[in-house]
Amino acid sequence: MSTAKDPNSKYDLSKISARVDKVNVSGLQRTHDDYVMRAAEGLFKANNFQEMMLEAMAAKAYLHELGIFKDVSVHIDISRGADATPQGYEVTLKGKEFTRIMGSAGTEIGQNEGSLRTELTIPNILGRGESISLQGSYSSTRANDLQLKFWKPFFHTRFRENRPEASFSVFRQTDRYDISSFQTTNLGYLLDFSAHTMLGVDLTHSLQYENSIRDLSLLNKSVPFGIRDHCGPKLASLVRYSLIFDNRDASVFPTRGLLLKSVNEYCGLGGNVAYTSSTAHGEVNVPLFAGLVAQFCGRVGVVRETKKTTVLPISNLFYCGGPLTLRGFKYGCAGPVIDGTPIGAQTFWCTGAHLWTPLPFAGVFKGLASHFRMHFFYNMGNSNSFSLDNMRSAYGIGLAVKLAERARIELNYCVPLQKQATDKAQNGFQFGIGYEFV
Repeated sequence: MSTAKDPNSKYDLSKISARVDKVNVSGLQRTHDDYVMRAAEGLFKANNFQEMMLEAMAAKAYLHELGIFKDVSVHIDISRGADATPQGYEVTLKGKEFTRIMGSAGTEIGQNEGSLRTELTIPNILGRGESISLQGSYSSTRANDLQLKFWKPFFHTRFRENRPEASFSVFRQTDRYDISSFQTTNLGYLLDFSAHTMLGVDLTHSLQYENSIRDLSLLNKSVPFGIRDHCGPKLASLVRYSLIFDNRDASVFPTRGLLLKSVNEYCGLGGNVAYTSSTAHGEVNVPLFAGLVAQFCGRVGVVRETKKTTVLPISNLFYCGGPLTLRGFKYGCAGPVIDGTPIGAQTFWCTGAHLWTPLPFAGVFKGLASHFRMHFFYNMGNSNSFSLDNMRSAYGIGLAVKLAERARIELNYCVPLQKQATDKAQNGFQFGIGYEFV
């Protein structure tokens, strides 16, 4: 009695014996062979067809990470020739290298600002992932910059899992501080080395050395003398170390996970600017029920004098207030002032508690609704004091919209609760756009 085979039955590929006899990487024009050799390591360890397929996909992803190919395809065929084995296969990775010159233009989201960005890149100039790019951005509100950057990844070495990368940049950056009526123009160079460590947790490290000329100028003639004293060019030489831990399930609307980020600077290795600066940012997300998520955020910053300090640079002080830090207050207007002009603080802290919820009837719109969230929030913080005395606070409700997987837009209705006489509160609707909120 014969039985018909179920057309929907699935094969267990792990029970099919297979081994890789040969790996070919084609499409190399400017790239050296040794830069792609590690792509084949996992393939030769495969003992069955399932492992071979998974390792082939891993090899494809690895070649994409090297930053030399526009597209990579995988072809698997039975092994042929005198050296072929009975269960042998031949894997070919076909890559299409980037063109010698690439250009792009588009918009970029910053912290409460948008900018037009253009970039011209010469990839893989020496055959092992080295690239040069010329980048420029323009914003009508705050920051403009021009940067020439050379970088080299070391993903092809035995430290592949650490993803080390080194870069050298020459830059010119202009930052406008409209609320304080001054702007800074920095001209200098930057050395950067970044890597990951995975000793129990995945940490991202960045060590930088920056040497630049900082020129502070005024935006109008009615600037207080406390700001005028900072005018003129100064030479800054500093080292910066940043550390990031992020295990959230999403960067914009996370439902679970933890983010910890710290940046520490020491300036005074040369020149006539000296200070130490430390900032830390934390975020905890806890899933509740029915799509509700509780989120708790905090940020703290401290800038201190050193033995070499004559005066702390005003551009390195902290501005508290605004839709990204302390909602219910205008940007930078929840801190110290001179003659009615905000000047920034040497220390600040702010915290936020949020209850995130999907939109009503989110199940009807499905894909579209995933880009929107509502939240109830409570913010509090202070400047130049870590006590709860004379702190600022506000609460409210708002609508947030996700922009790709990078940033979000918030439209909040804010109600300030506690404020100081010199603060500029914003009772009512407040608009914010950025990638890191409190």
